Amino acid sequence: MSVKHSLERRVTGQIQSALPMGAAGAKLAPALDRLLGRVIADPKRSGSLFGLGEVFLVKAALYLTGVRLEPSAYEGVGTIHKEQVGVYQFDFNLGVDKQQPLPAELALPHGLHVPVNVNNAAPFSLSRKKGVLYLKVNGMRLFPVEYEPRPKFYSQKTSDGVEMWKLAQHRLGDELMVTYNTYCHTLKGGNQCRFCALNSNTPLDGLRNGCFIQTPRQIAEIAAAAYGEGVVKRLEITGGILPRRAEIDFILEAGKAIKSALGTTSIPNGHALLAAPNDLSQIDALKEAGWEYVFFNLEVWDAHFFRAYCPGKEALVGREHWLKALDYAAKVFGPGNVRCILIAGLEPLQSYLEGAEYLTAHNIFCDPAPWMPMPGSQLEGHSSPSAQWHIDLLVKTLDLWERSGLPLDTIAKDGWLAFNDLARMRLEVRQQNLPESDLRYKLSILGDLRV
Repeated sequence: MSVKHSLERRVTGQIQSALPMGAAGAKLAPALDRLLGRVIADPKRSGSLFGLGEVFLVKAALYLTGVRLEPSAYEGVGTIHKEQVGVYQFDFNLGVDKQQPLPAELALPHGLHVPVNVNNAAPFSLSRKKGVLYLKVNGMRLFPVEYEPRPKFYSQKTSDGVEMWKLAQHRLGDELMVTYNTYCHTLKGGNQCRFCALNSNTPLDGLRNGCFIQTPRQIAEIAAAAYGEGVVKRLEITGGILPRRAEIDFILEAGKAIKSALGTTSIPNGHALLAAPNDLSQIDALKEAGWEYVFFNLEVWDAHFFRAYCPGKEALVGREHWLKALDYAAKVFGPGNVRCILIAGLEPLQSYLEGAEYLTAHNIFCDPAPWMPMPGSQLEGHSSPSAQWHIDLLVKTLDLWERSGLPLDTIAKDGWLAFNDLARMRLEVRQQNLPESDLRYKLSILGDLRV
């Protein structure tokens, strides 16, 4: 047995046992084994071995398995580095002991980002030495990383004395996220979306304005502080469906208040994420209130799956009306300014692609958000499809967008999801005329996980 093969075996099996094999981790683990085995064989070259494609694989594994925080990894979290708060719909760390603040997001080499999913059984770990935060696998150092810095507005209070970080959160590098409540009326009768954990969370500061966590005035003050600081270039508002669709009036009021506070005619890259309004005229009102684009997330395309996964949305809005609302919104907001998340992994690949093709043909941008079973959701403990399944879907979706004329640079600049990263890789492949042997080509063009 060669020395190199012997060293590779120190990693092989440990990554595979940590990833959810038979599900999302399948085929990703062997790819990481080969990559990390090379690092072990020649640790001095570890920095040069991690290009954009290689770091993407590590990011995928971190997303799936999580990371263990050594005591030194908590240094500066909540003071210098941003802490995790308020990600109510998809809180990886719902059951994690939060007696000390948890880091929110991890900045990886090549500008990639990943949320910090704490898992004390993960093969990956974080530790800080002489001020430098390192990512390690099974105790072996891979490369330096860092948490996102804590924005200044996190230390400010609203005019009525509430700490701003409790009411709205900075995320994805340049976005302010406002979750207006942690309750969805679909909970009544057990009809909440099966994959959603919104109803399992509790607001940090209690319910303040009836059903809402914050008031429109508070949101406007936070937006003015965050945009003014320069750390925010976009704003998202989201939450659950409320009785009598009260959330729509709230979003309208909040939009007008934010516009007034910023002194603008619209909210820069401001988007409202909500269930499709039953009254189509409210879509016009959303645009007039200052929102530049909207998300009406159908979640799954197939009509039967929609009824099964989203029984409350079917009962309160209905799939047929939802599609009418999406088409109407595309006329009001314009092509590319209406989005609809279809969660990748809840239905067969062909069904998903049928939905993506329909939405794209109707000038609606279809976000392929990968499904990870959230703690507190009804699907907790289930498994997402394999990593190969997901990358195959993402590559086919990129193919669809390119055929439709959607620019890759538009896709690549928005967020930390895998399709953004793969779009960026495609840009590099095109611009640098990279060969098929390059990992970026394999991942973003062929959808091949083999290193």
